[in-house]
Amino acid sequence: MEEVGGITAETQLTETAKVVAIHGFKQGNFTVKLVNTTDYEVKYNQQGVNDESSLGPNESILYTWQVPTKDRQLVLKVADKTLKNDLVKDGIGEIKITTNKKAKLYWVSFLDGRQRVLLFTEDIVIATKAQQAGELEQVSLELNLSLEGVGLSMVNNYTRTEVAYIGITSSGIIWQAKQRRRFRDLAGGQVQQIEAEYQKYEAEQQLDKNAPPAIYKAGNMEMDFENLVMYNPKRHHIKRTHHPGVWAQVRTSPHQFQFHLKTHRIQMDNQTKTPIFSTVLAPIPPPKSVATENALKPMIEMSLLMGYAEHSNVQQIKIFQVLIQEMHVKLDQGFLSNFIHYLQPDTEIEGKEVELLEDDIEVVTSPLIKAEAVQAALSMDRNYYDNFHLSPLKIHVSFSLADTGAEAAADESGFQTRKKPGMKLGKNAVNLLLQSVGVTLTNVDDVVFRLGYFERRCKFYSQPQLTLELTKHYSNQAVKQLYVLVLGLDVIGNPFGFVQGMGAGIKDLFYEPYQGAVQGPEEFAEGVALGMRSLFGHAVGGAAGAVSRITGTLGKGLAALTMDDDYKRKRQQAINRQPKTLQEGFARGGKGLVMGFVEGVSGVVTKPVQGVKKEGAKGFFKGMGKGLAGIVAKPTGGVVDFASSTFEGIRRATEVSTEVKKLRPARFLHPDNVVRPYVLYEATGNALLQEIDKGKFALTDDYVDHLQVMKDCVIVLTDRRVIYLVKQDVLGGWNVAWQHPWKELKEPPVLTDKGIQVIPKEQEQPVKRGPLGRPLKIANLMKGKGPQGKVVLIADKDRERGRRFAAKMQETYAKALKIIQ
Repeated sequence: MEEVGGITAETQLTETAKVVAIHGFKQGNFTVKLVNTTDYEVKYNQQGVNDESSLGPNESILYTWQVPTKDRQLVLKVADKTLKNDLVKDGIGEIKITTNKKAKLYWVSFLDGRQRVLLFTEDIVIATKAQQAGELEQVSLELNLSLEGVGLSMVNNYTRTEVAYIGITSSGIIWQAKQRRRFRDLAGGQVQQIEAEYQKYEAEQQLDKNAPPAIYKAGNMEMDFENLVMYNPKRHHIKRTHHPGVWAQVRTSPHQFQFHLKTHRIQMDNQTKTPIFSTVLAPIPPPKSVATENALKPMIEMSLLMGYAEHSNVQQIKIFQVLIQEMHVKLDQGFLSNFIHYLQPDTEIEGKEVELLEDDIEVVTSPLIKAEAVQAALSMDRNYYDNFHLSPLKIHVSFSLADTGAEAAADESGFQTRKKPGMKLGKNAVNLLLQSVGVTLTNVDDVVFRLGYFERRCKFYSQPQLTLELTKHYSNQAVKQLYVLVLGLDVIGNPFGFVQGMGAGIKDLFYEPYQGAVQGPEEFAEGVALGMRSLFGHAVGGAAGAVSRITGTLGKGLAALTMDDDYKRKRQQAINRQPKTLQEGFARGGKGLVMGFVEGVSGVVTKPVQGVKKEGAKGFFKGMGKGLAGIVAKPTGGVVDFASSTFEGIRRATEVSTEVKKLRPARFLHPDNVVRPYVLYEATGNALLQEIDKGKFALTDDYVDHLQVMKDCVIVLTDRRVIYLVKQDVLGGWNVAWQHPWKELKEPPVLTDKGIQVIPKEQEQPVKRGPLGRPLKIANLMKGKGPQGKVVLIADKDRERGRRFAAKMQETYAKALKIIQ
């Protein structure tokens, strides 16, 4: 090439540009290097091109396509044999010469840096080494990592809130059978049957440890748990185990690097106060038709096999595969605002406007050659990808623009939190962005986005080129799924979700009886019942859910018309606690209906008074406007919310899917803002305080301690008061039986023989007088008679816990009085 020279032209297509990059010729730019070390002549030409060339024994030559627009197949003729090769994949093959049966030739295709080499040889050892130079190497280093679980707590100490908790957890109990010297997971249906029989075996062993070994049957399987052997349908050794939350393996050799990662389950919980969605990210269990007949799969699995040569910087990615299971993503405006506040730097941007403007001007005025697309085309640092595969993505998306108002309520109550620099600006920016991309009054509930797989085989890519390919692929996929977003809006009842649910119900109607028929007649009858239940649940529940979403959106619009932030906050917090049963849905809807009328009528008087206290005469007229608007909007909204809650209860009652629960309650942060190790007992008590009376006491009080005195009774201790709670049977929440601020107690609480005694101060009663105005001595003598205070009963078995709790109450009482004085 030094005599004639050469150039290389490459094109790069993006959404906004077509870039043609012209490079000087370098070693490795040719399509292939043909090397013939045999005693036979090799003839070659491109398929469809009549110009044939020959390569003599012990010769080599560089070759590129004669007509690039034609079929890119290289036709090779050796003696009386003809073969074809596309020159893009590694491979090895044998060429048998019919005229000389003793002669055997071998061809091998491999990469030498960026140069493809096609070698013809008579030595099988050379051919094998060239093809499997890295694959047959002995592993020089092997590392294995296994973690049962990993938890990441994201805490904003400025606002004393845990924003989110990310947990990686292990699998449940699984059973494995030894097949071909390795234990392999059994299918989900088999695991459930074997585990049920194993629990019977464990119960019998506890009753009689000397019981003789017995054979347990589950379907067509027979097991001996004493010796851990399965006899039918095939004889296998079995074991009871589980998969860790994270498993990783690294193996290296002189010319290869292997990495394998499995993450069983990842869940991200929304730990903010009064969240609309308690879980942000979680995997969705596979359908029964898949789970029953297949082994449990990890949520994320990644495999990487990379080869590299000593004299080249080109890495050959032989395998890069990523598998991601189906998942749901649920976001609301409050979580996004808190999450962005958490990620914001501590430094303020005020005063840096000039510096930021200069950076923007530099980007605009930079030369074209610095553009990302141009840099990607000019980049010469490339890797070869034999198999690059990213699995399809199926994501269930729910999104709500509703704001619980917890932060605003905290500000109004005077609850002290440190403000992070730029917090107010960040919140306004998030609200503007979210409300600019959708209708303010509507939500998106359980719409399914399907993104196709991304795969590239036998290609050279630089890192910027591969990034552009990925961006282009997934952006095009996302645009094609926009119809799902429109059909999933709550304002039109989410018809997409309704049709999808009906399809799942019809599928279960046919699948469940079939699966039961395989196992036996009793299971067939059970399968018919399960299939009918699924169809009924999806049909009735889907229709009720559609009506509930439409009425819920209408109720949100009516609440916005009241212009009453406190009413909107309480309404949203009530909605967040979804009814679990039909009875609970009726009860909550009825309560909301009554409160709508009460608050609508009383607001005409209370709102002007509140406005005068805050803003004087200006506030009076504002309050009058809110009261007049609320007298119509609040009762009407109560009627609409009653219908919405009732239909939501119907949907919940017919629902066949299981709800994902939080991994743990939100972390409790003490008033000193110091992040301490997580304590489940404190977190549970603080979550209880947040739930009481829709967070009324949590806005002003700090949690101190709590004690469960009976099954449905709890006493909660805060820095300002003591609260006694009783569980509600119908509404499912906690009812405040009584509560006393510390300043209203006559003396510190004490532990008596019966329990903890709380004595409030005697309230001044008016002196009772007779018809002539004289005091009635007998009536006044009865004042204060009878048992004093309240006694919280403590069982004998909980006596020690009660003693410690009483001491904590006395300590908190003393601190509160000291602050008051």
